[in-house]
Amino acid sequence: MNSELELKTLTEENFADYEEITKKEGGGGCYCAFWHQKWTSMKGWEAQCKEHPEKNRAIVAEKLRAGFHVGALVYENGKPAGWVSAGPLTDFYWTWKRLAAIGASANKTAAILCIAISPDYRGKGFQERVLLKMKGYAKAQGWEYLEGYPFDAEAIKKHGSSLLWCGYPHIYARAGFERADTHWLSSPEAPRSIYRVKI
Repeated sequence: MNSELELKTLTEENFADYEEITKKEGGGGCYCAFWHQKWTSMKGWEAQCKEHPEKNRAIVAEKLRAGFHVGALVYENGKPAGWVSAGPLTDFYWTWKRLAAIGASANKTAAILCIAISPDYRGKGFQERVLLKMKGYAKAQGWEYLEGYPFDAEAIKKHGSSLLWCGYPHIYARAGFERADTHWLSSPEAPRSIYRVKI
């Protein structure tokens, strides 16, 4: 039987747990820093992860010190089991188009940009448990809406696990999120949707 998950906001005190999970993601050196920077190409991002991962770590550490909500760590039985890059839309560079699209409600909306699960916890229904827990976490943070941005099933079928960092759409639906719109970066090659829930 699964034990209760615990979500803890990323702080300087638990930063080592965050590093352990995120430094190996995205082929290594990711640190889930993509969302805080402007990129003109994925090649540039991939090169920085490979050649200068310390820059990604430093960017996230600076955001944390500046008071941004970078995300939350997931613990099970006291052990770090996952990471959710989540926070108000206003705290991430990458979400600026969504801010413009939803207007006034953007100030009340938080986004889930990435879900990273430690290898020992994969394939065990972990994503749904995390999303359900995130709804309570969002309420405690004072957020009124929570969004996620998974690729559509057809895109996942075509491209495989490389698109799973933002989760499965059917699991968002099972967790009570509803499809709200097409994602602003959706394409015929990789269709993607916005899933939203009112807290």
